[in-house]
Amino acid sequence: MKASILLLSLTFIASCSHQPPISHTKDWNQHRAELAAFDQWQLRGKLGFKSPERGGSANLQWSQNQQHYQLRLSGPMGVGNVLIQGDQTSAQMQQGDQRYVDSPELLAARFTGLPIPVDALSWWVRGLPSPSMPKAMDLIVSPAGTASSFIQEGWQLSFSRYRMTRDGQLPRKISGQLGAQSFKLVISDWNPPVK
Repeated sequence: MKASILLLSLTFIASCSHQPPISHTKDWNQHRAELAAFDQWQLRGKLGFKSPERGGSANLQWSQNQQHYQLRLSGPMGVGNVLIQGDQTSAQMQQGDQRYVDSPELLAARFTGLPIPVDALSWWVRGLPSPSMPKAMDLIVSPAGTASSFIQEGWQLSFSRYRMTRDGQLPRKISGQLGAQSFKLVISDWNPPVK
């Protein structure tokens, strides 16, 4: 009888010790849905990029209002100030006295030398896969319910330094690698949009 009680007690203790810890973290699907609706913002940071042909860095101010964006880049690259504004289909870039009008991807390639999908970048900066591109592969979600990394359109992306903002948890560091080409965006400040 005592052996049965002892065995039952040991079984109960062992089963309690193997229970997974209770987690109060946010689910990835909920996190993704909240940030997908977050389509107006301002951020400041630094963008670094590198390809076999060129590399550089620039200070970045990014204003997003749904599909419309304005990027101000300045830095020690000898390019002075660059202003890029547009939407998913067309954009214009002002660099000194020069003005260029083209697709967002071609203008981004002109500035960085990288084939960065600009529309996807507006999702990646939030730590989300772009819904307009092929499905992201190898998604790794952190215990907090945020993306740590995924691959989309050939780009291996990683996200870190998440901070809670009034709109949810947003990454402060985004890195992308496509073969010998790479970029890194370090965000110093997420701001609410200007009304």
